[in-house]
Amino acid sequence: MESEIRNLTDNELLMLVNPSLSVMMGEYSVPELFNVAEEEALAIKGVGEARVKVLLALKEIANRIIHRSKNSIKSIHSPREAMEYFQFLASKPTEEVWVMLLDSKNHIIGSTMVSKGNIYASALGMREIFAPAVKRMAAAIVVAHNHPSGISTPSQEDIKITKDLVASSEILGIQVLDHIIIAKEGAVSLREAYGEIFNTSKDIF
Repeated sequence: MESEIRNLTDNELLMLVNPSLSVMMGEYSVPELFNVAEEEALAIKGVGEARVKVLLALKEIANRIIHRSKNSIKSIHSPREAMEYFQFLASKPTEEVWVMLLDSKNHIIGSTMVSKGNIYASALGMREIFAPAVKRMAAAIVVAHNHPSGISTPSQEDIKITKDLVASSEILGIQVLDHIIIAKEGAVSLREAYGEIFNTSKDIF
């Protein structure tokens, strides 16, 4: 039975949980449905407050599970763990840049959002990224941002920013362990994909 459930599509899973939401699936995919605004959902023909409440309840359950998973991670020892930590970014409708702060043993001191919106349009600088690490005296950081397009493939700008991060880290003495890109279709570790940028072993974690 478990394997059968795993093989269901997103729409089939949602139908199994609550068939009444089928009327909304003609307008949105499941990922879009979980990001739709309450007012927009209510404007769909045949959708009333009861169905929107069900959708909001499912969305809240998903958010709580993701939040608890994030909070359960106390240290980072691999790019995979870093990607898991930042998985909550996958559902964000706009681009956000986050910085994870770590001590010398890769224990997580904290994490904070340093930018929201298009990171290139806002001319995000190295100062904004490293400021929390300097303030908290972190030994290392992991930078992460999401691609609202749903595609995690690093752009040329992503690669350039990663190079700038590493160059700045060498001046400040705060190591950049990784730059993570999160999207609905997956996640990418720039350390795994472009290890030569970091001037250190892929096994630094």
